[in-house]
Amino acid sequence: MVNKIRNLFLIFIMVFICFPAIIEAKTLDEYVAEAEAKLKQERAAAEQKQMTEEEKKKALAEKDTITNEISSIKKEISSLEKDIKKLEEEIAKKDDEIKKLISFVQITNGESSYLEYIFGAKDFTDFIYRISVAEQLSDYNDSLMAEYNDSVKAQEQKQDELSQKQKNLSDKNKELQTLINKLSKEIDELNDNVQTYQAEYENLMNYVNLLRSKNCRGNDTLESCEARLNPPKVTTGGSSGGGSSNPGSVTGGGSGGFYIPLTKGTVTQNYYGNNHNAIDITNYEGAPVYAITTGTVLTVSKNQSCGKNIVYIWHNVNGKDYTTVYYHLKTVTVSAGQTVYYTTQIGTQGGNPSYDSCSTGSHLDFKLFEGRYLRDFFTLSRGPHIDPRTWLPQLPGEWKRFYSR
Repeated sequence: MVNKIRNLFLIFIMVFICFPAIIEAKTLDEYVAEAEAKLKQERAAAEQKQMTEEEKKKALAEKDTITNEISSIKKEISSLEKDIKKLEEEIAKKDDEIKKLISFVQITNGESSYLEYIFGAKDFTDFIYRISVAEQLSDYNDSLMAEYNDSVKAQEQKQDELSQKQKNLSDKNKELQTLINKLSKEIDELNDNVQTYQAEYENLMNYVNLLRSKNCRGNDTLESCEARLNPPKVTTGGSSGGGSSNPGSVTGGGSGGFYIPLTKGTVTQNYYGNNHNAIDITNYEGAPVYAITTGTVLTVSKNQSCGKNIVYIWHNVNGKDYTTVYYHLKTVTVSAGQTVYYTTQIGTQGGNPSYDSCSTGSHLDFKLFEGRYLRDFFTLSRGPHIDPRTWLPQLPGEWKRFYSR
């Protein structure tokens, strides 16, 4: 009897210990129901606070105007910086030339040195020659000093102009920030991040269909289903590899194993948090775009009115999940479920406004999120975005070019 009670007690303890694990094991069907509910909740909350179409249209037009002004000011600042640098070089050159001239004619006490030079003539012919030389040197010296002073004055004016442009840039950024705060629930479109709830629902169902294509059934646990998609692990801090073209773990390479998605180009806009949760990079329309490191393609969103074609890649870096997103692709050359490496071309650069409504020119919009899209978060507008430079510190500053990954 005692043994029987003891055995029942042990069974009870085992069931009690295992029970939480049983509860926590979410099935594929439960995952779909939960994801659909979250997407509906997100849409309902957004619709309640949505602006009228006329208000939105006016605000977005104002946003575009300010953004273009900011872009123009940045270009002017870049031009001014080049002018100032050129003037600095000219001033340094003239300064050196003046020093050499002073040394040549041994000017120590003003114009009297020229007289000493003239009256040091050996004969009348030499006397006439020295007068001519002294006049030329004096005229050249005066001209050189005038040019030097003009260059210094021009540099000061350019510096004042640069300071004013930088203030204008700061004021415009504040103006843009105020507008974005006013448009708090339109942040998707202001972020060049338009992804309708319908499109996100389609992404969800595409992902579910991908799992089902791996023979995952509705009553199978989500964990067991996703284990069939797990990307090769990326281990940072090594000294070789970088997402080799062969499956397996990745170490080192690029910058800790991460490579710029374009082989060369220009950074046209930095990451600014909620104001702009991506880095914009441009090369040329049709330029090849690559995965930045090893991962698995979660889904591909095609033919969107904003963003055109969008690729989402799941990465396992040091045992933690991340998602990279590549916006404004003209073409896509990968498919959901495919394992990719830094050598894998995922598509080509697009962004031409003729087929992409939220773009003003050809570029790639690159985003980095903590966690896994379609599991840890279901809408990019609320996704835990982080600065892509966290992984890509080798990227140059705004309006600076790079020539390798």
